[in-house]
Amino acid sequence: MPTCNQCGTRMSHNDETTKLTEYVCPNCHNTEIAYKSTYRVTA
Repeated sequence: MPTCNQCGTRMSHNDETTKLTEYVCPNCHNTEIAYKSTYRVTA
């Protein structure tokens, strides 16, 4: 898990989709989105 850029607290896993993973800080509620480099596209 990443650490928060604002307060240094360990962030928690908030949500995950096929394209990205979202983390949120339990202390200051800063949200960080990590885009995945590979994901499957269905048309």
